[in-house]
Amino acid sequence: MITFRAYGKNKTPVTHRIYDIKVNAGTPIYITKGDANNAPDEREVRKREIIGKMLFSIPYVGYAVEAAKKPVGFAFIICVPAAIIIGDEVRKIIAEVKKIRNKKQEAGSGN
Repeated sequence: MITFRAYGKNKTPVTHRIYDIKVNAGTPIYITKGDANNAPDEREVRKREIIGKMLFSIPYVGYAVEAAKKPVGFAFIICVPAAIIIGDEVRKIIAEVKKIRNKKQEAGSGN
């Protein structure tokens, strides 16, 4: 997959899969195809037009990102783990306060 500059008025970069590679005078020319398209793009992409390429993929991460955009998904992916972390920190603070109180009581009863 590569990201390249778009032609025309819309300058939004385009990301498509590499469908084929041709070589013209020692220079690679990429034929791309969008996942939603039935046929390869008519436009040929030259190396100088490429502004990014996919180095690796992490399967299923896109589903989590899409889910996080919805209120319920956001709650599960962001809020629930945050609440667990906050709850754990509160538990640690309470345990520490109890330790301090116990030490004070032991020191007070030892006189």
